Amino acid sequence: CSHRSYSITMQGRGVHAVAVVWFPTCILRKIIVPNDSSFKGAKLSVLAQKVCIVGEFSVGKTSLIRRYVLGLFSETYKATIGVNCYNHRGQFLHPGTGRTQAINLVLWDVEGGQQRSSMLNTYLIGSAGALLIADLTRPETIDSLDHYYGLLEAVIPGRPKALALNKIDLLDRSPQMSQTLGRAQAKAKALGLQLVQTSALQGNQVPELFGGLASDILKARG
Repeated sequence: CSHRSYSITMQGRGVHAVAVVWFPTCILRKIIVPNDSSFKGAKLSVLAQKVCIVGEFSVGKTSLIRRYVLGLFSETYKATIGVNCYNHRGQFLHPGTGRTQAINLVLWDVEGGQQRSSMLNTYLIGSAGALLIADLTRPETIDSLDHYYGLLEAVIPGRPKALALNKIDLLDRSPQMSQTLGRAQAKAKALGLQLVQTSALQGNQVPELFGGLASDILKARG
C-alpha cells in the first residue's frame, strides 16, 4: 500500500461531506468521494475516486495494478488476502468537455473467489467504478464474470465498468485460444462492457484500461 494520504476541497450546495475511511489491511487513508446525483457539478481541487478490481484468483489483478502504478511486473504469484490498496494520480480526459482533470485513483485490489461474496459486497461500497478481469488461458474465469457483474450492479448500479482479458501475450493461433477470445468478446457484448485485451507482463493496453475507466467516471459525473 501507498503510505501517502490526500485531502480534497469541495465547494457548492448540496454536497455531502467527504468520507475518510480507514481499512485495517491497508496502511492508507482512503478518500471516498460520494457519487450520487447531488454530488454532480461539485468543484474539487483534486478528485479522488475509488475503483475496485475484481475477478477470480490468479487472473492478474495485482499484476495489472502494479504495472500501471509502479511500472513493474513480477513472475512470483502471491494471492491477495482481503484487499490491497494503491494510489495513482494522473490527468484524464473528460469525454464531454475535451479537457483533462486530475484524479487520484484509489485502486482496491480485491481478493478473488466467489465464496467471499459477502465480503466483496462490503469492499464495493463507495466505488466510482470497477474493472472486471478474466484470464485468456482459463475460459472459466470468463464465465465467472456474470457473478461479479451481478454483485457490482447490486451494490453500485450503473457505475462505469470495463472488462479486461488479461495475459493476451499468450495468445496463439490455436483453435482453443481463438474460441476463448471469441467467448470473451461475446461476454463483453452481453454485459454491455468494453473489452480491453491486456498484458501485465508486456504492458499492452494497461494505461488504456485504467485511463479509459477514469474518463468514463468523469463522464458519468457530468
